[in-house]
Amino acid sequence: MIVNLNKYLFIGAIEDLDSFFEEAQNQGFLEFISIGKKKSVEQPQAVQNLILAHKILRKLPVKKPSDTGGDLLFAQQKAKRIIHLNYELEKLREQERLLSAEIARVAIFGDFSLEDCADIERRGHRHIQFFCMKSTKSHLSHLAEEIIYIGTEADLDYFITINKELKRYPDMIEMRIEKPLGELEIELANVKMSLHQTEVELKGFASFIDFLQSALVEELNSFHLNEAKQQVEFPLNQALFAIEAWVPQNKMGKLYGLMGNRAIHCEQILIEAGDRVPTYMENHGIARIGEDLVKIYDVPSTGDKDPSMWVLCAFTLFFSIIISDAGYGLIYLAIAAWIKYKFPYMKGVAKRLLKLFTILACGCIVWGVANSAYFGLNIHPETPLGKLSIINYLAKKKVDYEKSQQAFEFAKPEHNVGGTIQYEMLTEYTRSVILELSLMIGVVHISLGLLRYLRRNWSGIGWIIFMIGGYLYFPSLLKATSLVQVLGWLDALTATRVGLEMIYAGIGSAVVLALIQHRWNGLKEIANLVQIFADVLSYLRLYALALASAIMAETFNGIGNYIGFFAGVIALIVGHLANLVLGTGSGVIHGLRLNFIEWYHYCFEGSGRLFQPLIKLKIK
Repeated sequence: MIVNLNKYLFIGAIEDLDSFFEEAQNQGFLEFISIGKKKSVEQPQAVQNLILAHKILRKLPVKKPSDTGGDLLFAQQKAKRIIHLNYELEKLREQERLLSAEIARVAIFGDFSLEDCADIERRGHRHIQFFCMKSTKSHLSHLAEEIIYIGTEADLDYFITINKELKRYPDMIEMRIEKPLGELEIELANVKMSLHQTEVELKGFASFIDFLQSALVEELNSFHLNEAKQQVEFPLNQALFAIEAWVPQNKMGKLYGLMGNRAIHCEQILIEAGDRVPTYMENHGIARIGEDLVKIYDVPSTGDKDPSMWVLCAFTLFFSIIISDAGYGLIYLAIAAWIKYKFPYMKGVAKRLLKLFTILACGCIVWGVANSAYFGLNIHPETPLGKLSIINYLAKKKVDYEKSQQAFEFAKPEHNVGGTIQYEMLTEYTRSVILELSLMIGVVHISLGLLRYLRRNWSGIGWIIFMIGGYLYFPSLLKATSLVQVLGWLDALTATRVGLEMIYAGIGSAVVLALIQHRWNGLKEIANLVQIFADVLSYLRLYALALASAIMAETFNGIGNYIGFFAGVIALIVGHLANLVLGTGSGVIHGLRLNFIEWYHYCFEGSGRLFQPLIKLKIK
């Protein structure tokens, strides 16, 4: 539910300013706005340190919380030490990387003394040089006699020369060696020791994560309170304070209780044209889960209707169709039960996410049973599981319609592949039913979106008529049998005639209604014809993804049956796991996409700003 906001002006005695803001923070339903230009408040360094320290500790292995208490100063000291240790750790790791790379570069020359080399150069009046060269070029080149070959490593040949003068050689790269191998190895050992000590010390702070989180919450509450106070104006020579705030309409009863006996007066004021009114969404129960999904894409505008429950229900349906397997749904449900058992005290977003996962699991089970899909197995339509399938029922009706009651062929095993019975007619007709249902779902889903905003766009009624007409008419062009005919609602000739009439009537009424509502700008409405048609066809992705998942499951079953028991079990586990992961990704992406792209196009404005009241943060 989207709750409308009112704009209020608060004027009060300066003596009550602190207590008013503190109580407002405790109540948490006022978003303060500055009367003049908003004053920017920089986040204190103490808050930044605590946030950074908390992020660092979250990456470390979990340890039992420390019982050591302390004040904010103690927390700041710990945060600074954690940040310093993390900086030292990153620096040591970089040193380790550079030293390891340098050792790999000079290791081919072995351990030697640079002082001895310098002494030889001074006494013998010679220059010692180190070179490397690609092995392919080295083998094809004629090397000078003074070039001494050392060895080959990683497609490079290494050489050393001792000459009276410094020389250069074609295709050779001179190497500068600042430190010999032995010295580098000693440095690397020292760096590793320091690295280990620093890691041990840093991991020891993991037990302070709850303490630092408490300190962070306290600091953030103080910062947000001061930030809100910075927006206050002081008329009448600091005798009064004044500030504006957004107040939800359903919190008006709390508003006057908030002021209490304080010398403060509030008055509702006009919302100006330039004001960007925030969007206050208030949902409870499973609708709150839908609100989380809505916020993934965009925030509704204040003029939108809350789409939370619509998105949740549609997403569950789309995800279930894409997975299209009751067996996979049972796996989801088992995982959800295990998470619930392992983490019984989850709260907030984590708890809602688990509820969403459970809802999706149940949806997959229900649709999988309706589709008679269990880990890609071929279920005989006359078995108890086969008889539970609504898709099988509709497919049988379609066979009866097209083959004059020859339903026995529908259940007859027509093909045997690797010992697995394939019901080809069953597969063909169930897939055609799912394809048609995907288009039907698209028509219904977009129609619901148009109906939600029918007052804003009268032409929506025309496009609904057009979509229904298209559903009735187009099967005749494709020489296909529609479920409308199979279920006896309309015969083929009537459906074709009525459908064509509804197509023309829908387009005409959409344009006429747009002209009435928007004057000459309504002529642009005809351009929506292609958009409507393309959006409905986009729902075919439900059929395509469900088909892909089913084919993969059947393929892995065939592989497992063909290669023997032990190897087959491994192939089944790995194959179905891969299919489950891919299906989950497709279900989430495309299930949300059909809501956020195709459906939002007709009933969502978006680009809103979330209502952000001054509220006292608490550790969940």
